[in-house]
Amino acid sequence: MKTAALLALAALVATPAAFAQSPAQAMKGKMKPGLYAYKMEMDMPGGAGKQNMNMQQCVTDKDIEGGQLGKGGEMPKNCEMKDFKMSGNTASYKMACKGEFEMNADTDITFVPDGFRMNMKMQMAQGGQKMNMTQKMEGKYVGPCPKK
Repeated sequence: MKTAALLALAALVATPAAFAQSPAQAMKGKMKPGLYAYKMEMDMPGGAGKQNMNMQQCVTDKDIEGGQLGKGGEMPKNCEMKDFKMSGNTASYKMACKGEFEMNADTDITFVPDGFRMNMKMQMAQGGQKMNMTQKMEGKYVGPCPKK
């Protein structure tokens, strides 16, 4: 199995990006623009094992307006988000991807005053092999974006 490719897809899907219009509207006002520190912990038993990633990125008003909590890029064309629910400061949704990297994911995001916390459970398949993965991600506001 192409573990690096699966990790890349997992990271893309984990970064809550490219939500459809109604979820973006539901999440509007839950975050403020600025520089965020992201901490991601992935556990893929039987595959890449435990992986940790840290990064910082600026989130602009335009990103937030478009439903992006990070610069994860566009959702792959073969993926679909469904069952989006927003209750208070918590959002949940399911994502299904078909094709070479088949995947199903259940995600919960809780918005806190200084960012968000996300938990995701994924089931992936490639070439007849199945793999499960759990992922935790935290985005924390650290201040204004640096001036260019």
